[in-house]
Amino acid sequence: MTASELTGAAVPPSASADTRSASRRAAAVGLFVLLLVSLAARTSFAVWEFPFSGVRYDDVRTAGGAYWPMHLYLGGPGYAVSWAATAIFVVLLADGRGRVLNLVGALLSGVGGMLFALAITAEVLPFAYAADPAVLPEPEGRLLFDTLNAHLGLTVPAVVGAQIAISVGMLVALVGMLVSKAVPRWLSVAGIVYIVVSAALPAGPYVAASAYVLQVVLLAVIGWYGLRAALDRR
Repeated sequence: MTASELTGAAVPPSASADTRSASRRAAAVGLFVLLLVSLAARTSFAVWEFPFSGVRYDDVRTAGGAYWPMHLYLGGPGYAVSWAATAIFVVLLADGRGRVLNLVGALLSGVGGMLFALAITAEVLPFAYAADPAVLPEPEGRLLFDTLNAHLGLTVPAVVGAQIAISVGMLVALVGMLVSKAVPRWLSVAGIVYIVVSAALPAGPYVAASAYVLQVVLLAVIGWYGLRAALDRR
C-alpha cells in the first residue's frame, strides 16, 4: 500500500509526470556516460593491442596472462557497448521524414557492432590457449599458431560483414539526420564524407589509426546530440 493510499491523498498527475521525466533524463545521462566509458575502453584496448596482421606467438607470450582478459573484458565489451549505446542515441534522434532511416540505421549499426565485438573476441581464444605453456609445449603451440593464422579466413565473413553493416547503418542514419535536421548539417555531412572516404582509402596503419580516431569522435558527438534530444523532451 502506497503513502497516498494510506492517507487518502491522490498523487497529482503533474508530480507523476515529473518523476517519469526525471527518470528518463537520468537514464539518458547514464547512457551517455556509458558511451564515453565504452569508447575510452575500446580506445585503450586499441592502443594496447599490437597491429593485427596475423597473431604472432611471441607477441601473445609477451602479453602473458593479459592477452585473453584484455579481449574478453575490455576490447569486446568496449566495442559492443559503444555500438549499442550509439544505436539507442540514433533512435532518440529519429524525427520527421528521416525517422525510418534513423531506425534502419540504428538496427544495422547496432547489430553489426555486436557481431563485430563477438567475432574479434572469439577469434583470439584459440591463440590464447596455443600460447599458454600450461596447455601446449612451445613447439606445438607455435605449430598451432601457424595453422590458425592460415585459417583466419574462417572469421573474415563475420568481421567484414559486421563492418559493412556498421558502415551502411551509420550512413543511412546520417542521411536520416540530414533529412530531418535532427543534428547540425555540418555533422551529418562530415559523417557521410568520413564513411565514404574511409571506405575508399587504401589500407594502412596510419589510415586505420586516423579513421579510428575520427570514428570515436563521431560516435561521441552523435551521443551528445542524442542526449540533448532526450533532455529536451518533456
